[in-house]
Amino acid sequence: MFYYVARAICWLLVKIFWRVEIKGIDNIPKNGGLVLASNHVSYLDPIILGISIKRKIYFIAKKEVFNNIFGSLLLRNLNAFPVDRGKTDIVAFKRAINILKEGKILGIFPEGTRSSNGVLQELKIGVLKIAKKAGVPILPVGIIGTHKIYPQGKKFPVLFKYKIVVNYGIPQYFTDVDLKDKESQKEVINLLSNKIRELSNLNINNHGDY
Repeated sequence: MFYYVARAICWLLVKIFWRVEIKGIDNIPKNGGLVLASNHVSYLDPIILGISIKRKIYFIAKKEVFNNIFGSLLLRNLNAFPVDRGKTDIVAFKRAINILKEGKILGIFPEGTRSSNGVLQELKIGVLKIAKKAGVPILPVGIIGTHKIYPQGKKFPVLFKYKIVVNYGIPQYFTDVDLKDKESQKEVINLLSNKIRELSNLNINNHGDY
């Protein structure tokens, strides 16, 4: 219940402060496990993803954001859980797999951190390992606009000025890929990177002030 109440409040606030456009929403399966893999340019990104679809999203986030007691309580009630980026976090990995096998949606920012300039960084292999182990597809997502609204270094977001666009791509299946093979691993990462980059490219989605 808390998740949906928070989602409704956030949706109202976002709609008040910014113009929002959601594309490709029909590409999201109505049920079944799914990994949402999005670019990451702002702290607003998980909020924008959460309000853009009806299905509940379980986010995997860096453990540092759980250090604050209040923040940790809020995030956990919003179905987020921590991962230690400094090591192979087996606990987080197993939890992600269980979430997907239960037919839920897992939200991941596969760059591992926010991009400081809005340009997509190299993706981590973990997103592919999780999807392959759970036997679910990865749906690439591109978020446009949040980098200008609330970039790194800003204490407060810019209100009423920019437009936010969320582009949902087509589910990609990588269950047959041999991730132990370095060439296959590189090829798949490049493919996923290109999908996300295309969806977050301003040049092909220039329909207003971003």
